Amino acid sequence: MLIRRYIAAHIVKAFAAALAVLSGVMIIVQWLQMGRLLTIRDFDLILLALVPMGRYVIPVALLFSILFVLERLSSESEVIAMQSCGVTKASLYRPAIEFAFVCMLVNLAISLYWGPLSMQRIQTRLITEAPKRMYSFLQERDFDESFKGLAIYVQSVNPAKRRIQGIFIENKGRDHHIITAERGAIELVDDRVMLKLLNGSLYTARGPIVRYVTFKEYSFFLNVNFGRQIGIRNWEIATQPELKAMIAGKPEVKWIKEYHNRFAFPVLNLILGVMGVAFGVQKPRSPKFTGFVVGITTIFGYYLVFLLADRLVRGGKLGPVFGAWLPDLVFCAILIGLWLWRRSDLGKDGNL
Repeated sequence: MLIRRYIAAHIVKAFAAALAVLSGVMIIVQWLQMGRLLTIRDFDLILLALVPMGRYVIPVALLFSILFVLERLSSESEVIAMQSCGVTKASLYRPAIEFAFVCMLVNLAISLYWGPLSMQRIQTRLITEAPKRMYSFLQERDFDESFKGLAIYVQSVNPAKRRIQGIFIENKGRDHHIITAERGAIELVDDRVMLKLLNGSLYTARGPIVRYVTFKEYSFFLNVNFGRQIGIRNWEIATQPELKAMIAGKPEVKWIKEYHNRFAFPVLNLILGVMGVAFGVQKPRSPKFTGFVVGITTIFGYYLVFLLADRLVRGGKLGPVFGAWLPDLVFCAILIGLWLWRRSDLGKDGNL
């Protein structure tokens, strides 16, 4: 019992450290992705975004913590000392497997409920605040077609002075409009977004009728889909029961695959826990950083299989259910092959 507690305590400490480092990296990534919509006062949204990201962070932290702890115990001959005192391999491996099972349950809760609920709160907050931050949606020196029915180009955007300059707007609807202006501003009027343009011209073509006028001031309302602007997809904010209802109404392949991904991906924690045990215990004179190399290779390999399965599902070569479970099946096959290899004479005589 004491040995198991000793090993479990080291794994938990290593897991906490790995989780902190990976979470810090994910905070930077999230800030780069959402930074144009956020201010420093919205840092709580970044922290909230870490909840759905836990689906990916937890398995990686788990694998590296198990590999790190078991490899260190092996290199310092503590594993040999424990076994010489009668400690069985099952007692050595049990804390890692139990912790992997706990991580699987936490990951399952994140995938099914906590993650989507967090994304719902993020979307609600951003959509509520978005009209006040319209300058953040405008891209300098690039045609932006995210506004419904319009292609907008601006030379420069100054959110501090609430001013835009060098404006070109084209509408390719029934009536073809081209609007240019020296400068302009975005205002919020009764929760609607109004674009106010100064010193410009308006070109209109409707069939054979062509008009060209100049103006000192011209204002109109923008039809903005803030949900699309924020970039959060509808299935990302759906809990598992809600996603199931969406599939019942419209069985899209990507939704079906996501539904089963939410069950398949947490199982990865248990697979990585077993893999960490298999590769973590090394001979005392084994090369250093073996666990790190194994961890990187494992994560990279799983990512490649995941991408391959996703491409095959999108291309109609695989069913969405099988595609969701394919990475887990591949790595289960690897573990079975490793177990059989170790039981063979080759495994006994090899270096592993």
